[in-house]
Amino acid sequence: ERPGREPRAMTGTQDASMKIRVLGAAAGGGFPQWNCNCPNCDGLRKGTLNAKARTQSSIAVSGDGTDWVLFNASPDLLAQIRAFPALQPARALRDTGIRSVVLMDGQIDHTTGLLMLREGKPLEIYCTDMVREDMTTGNPLFNILGHYCGVNWHRIPIEADNRFEVIGGTGLEFTAVALKSKAPPYSPHRDNPHEGDNIGMVIRDTRTGQSLFYAPGLGEIEPHLVPYM
Repeated sequence: ERPGREPRAMTGTQDASMKIRVLGAAAGGGFPQWNCNCPNCDGLRKGTLNAKARTQSSIAVSGDGTDWVLFNASPDLLAQIRAFPALQPARALRDTGIRSVVLMDGQIDHTTGLLMLREGKPLEIYCTDMVREDMTTGNPLFNILGHYCGVNWHRIPIEADNRFEVIGGTGLEFTAVALKSKAPPYSPHRDNPHEGDNIGMVIRDTRTGQSLFYAPGLGEIEPHLVPYM
């Protein structure tokens, strides 16, 4: 993990344009990683490295500054919510700014945080067919959540140029792009990769034309990704 500029906090602004909050930018295990004593992790603990602790990778995106789409649900989700008040606007006794969750893959560091959302309403979860399969078999979090808040699953299409909308993404347009990757270690098809095990996402503001390409599991720049870079 390398030091970087702290993302600017955004709260309920009414500016009608896409807003992006980097909730976490570290790999699985966070920074510092609990069992790691590399120069970076050790230096941060000892205060000899000019850097900040980072939670595991996740972003939140909004088209109106009020409703937010969560990309991945990190094990650090509760700390990320505390650090970004827009996700807990406190408009009622029970409240959240998170309207839906998009899973980019089924990795542990991108899905465990779903369990932290179990006290709310049914979760609006977007993921590919392959991720849904893993989340109902090898790591059946969707089944577990069914006994608590429940899950409303929305299929992410990975066919070429297949744009779709996401609940809470006012004025935003989403396009998923399949990435070369293995499924998580727990997956029944770990050694038999399928399209949709891991995706990148193009998020476009239909009002301004501005766009973002988010791919936390990107392993290499494949030819079909060049137009999005």
